[in-house]
Amino acid sequence: MARPKKQPAERKSAPMSIRFSVPERMLIEQHAHDAGLGSASEYVRQQALHGQIVIRQSQSLDPAVFDQLRRIGVNLNQLTRIANTEGEIPKELDRLCAEIEAFLIKEISGYGSAKDS
Repeated sequence: MARPKKQPAERKSAPMSIRFSVPERMLIEQHAHDAGLGSASEYVRQQALHGQIVIRQSQSLDPAVFDQLRRIGVNLNQLTRIANTEGEIPKELDRLCAEIEAFLIKEISGYGSAKDS
């Protein structure tokens, strides 16, 4: 007796091609075997459809924060140039470094709570 035909929605008729290195392929086949699945394709399909994928959020800077960092960088560059040409560190450099540190601490400490809510 012949196997019953599958419904159109159940048919696997949309191929997708991906490439693996030989060690990757062997590892996938081993995982498929360990999971008791009939093929590496079924293992990859199950992982793609039901596996847990961790999606990392990109952490882009607010344009105002980026602009402030750019301005601080310009000031730091000017002070560094003065230090190199005159051979002494400008007094303003300590103040600027403290300003940079305070700004970064504020941004880092506020980043997780403000962006996650």
